[in-house]
Amino acid sequence: MEETCLKQQYYILNKSFKKKLVFHLGFDAGFFSEYNNMILAMLYCLTEKIQFVLYSKDANFGYEKGWTDYFLPFCDEISDDFNKKYNFRDYEFFRQKLNKKDKLKIRFHKLIHGIDFFTQDLWLLIRDREHEKKVYNIPELGIKDSSLRDACRSLINITWEYNPIVKTLIKDKINSLNLPDEYIGFHIRRGDKVVEQELIDISAYFQKIEETFKKNAFILTDDYRVISEIREKYPQWNIYTLCKETEIGYNHANFKRGDKAVIRDSHINLFASLDILSLSQCFIGTFGSNPGMFLGMRTTQGKCISLDVDWQIW
Repeated sequence: MEETCLKQQYYILNKSFKKKLVFHLGFDAGFFSEYNNMILAMLYCLTEKIQFVLYSKDANFGYEKGWTDYFLPFCDEISDDFNKKYNFRDYEFFRQKLNKKDKLKIRFHKLIHGIDFFTQDLWLLIRDREHEKKVYNIPELGIKDSSLRDACRSLINITWEYNPIVKTLIKDKINSLNLPDEYIGFHIRRGDKVVEQELIDISAYFQKIEETFKKNAFILTDDYRVISEIREKYPQWNIYTLCKETEIGYNHANFKRGDKAVIRDSHINLFASLDILSLSQCFIGTFGSNPGMFLGMRTTQGKCISLDVDWQIW
């Protein structure tokens, strides 16, 4: 099925379900943590016959409207500010903040608005790693005997469609690089990633490359010092990147407090980079990072090499 047709089919199928989830996107994590979990939530709702509704008005990656600042709509979206205070990613984290009065407010709000679930109600079920063992069949969307990764790829194809302005901006950014037809894609995360896991040495990435590959590489990184090190250690490689010389490592807490124009430009750079990586001959990164998890869903399995963990719900 073509993407436009798939989007229409998804909308019709999704609207046919009686129960309703309002999913809060852009609550507190980085974009791909938020997006990957949205895709998992959409798939869970499809299998459980729950209508998926989006709330992204206060998205930390947005600058005016949320999701549609960058992408075309794919489902119904609401803008009720009630969600900002009472619709969370993780119920357990906020459990202590919800008193009896808050819980009654949530119950009443759901009742009068015909809502069955907020994000926290289904969060653990959405992220249950048992889903990795399932086979998915959703014939209306062309999903047949599919793994979790393949089923998620179908939903990425439905949702990952830029609005006209962003589409032009991203096209211009990609064209400005004059990329060769064949190149290897790398994602080398630095910054606050060290808080989650030990960083991987740059040499480990290049050890995965066979001599037969042409020595062209696109690097997604949040620290320009990575680019400088690669150019020094591997001068025979042609290096392409959208990383700016001023970037010295991503810190999510600081980034959220930044200027909206900077947040917008950074995300457009990020989306352009992920598009470039998805078209590479081979992607080398870490499935233990959310951009890596995303590329593991977006591209076919044979194109991805992970230096840390097998693909999984992260």
